[in-house]
Amino acid sequence: MTSQSDAVRRFTEAWKRGDDDAINEITIEIHQGGHDADLIAISRVMATIPHGAK
Repeated sequence: MTSQSDAVRRFTEAWKRGDDDAINEITIEIHQGGHDADLIAISRVMATIPHGAK
């Protein structure tokens, strides 16, 4: 099992809170970082965790 990057962990927490501003900032950071694994990971977060779920 691979560990999540810090950006993916922060994205997941922001997604759970429904914090759209943080989600946007972290998404930009991940895109600019160019790490495909992080893009896949945040896609999985969006597919499996309801936005704003506590």
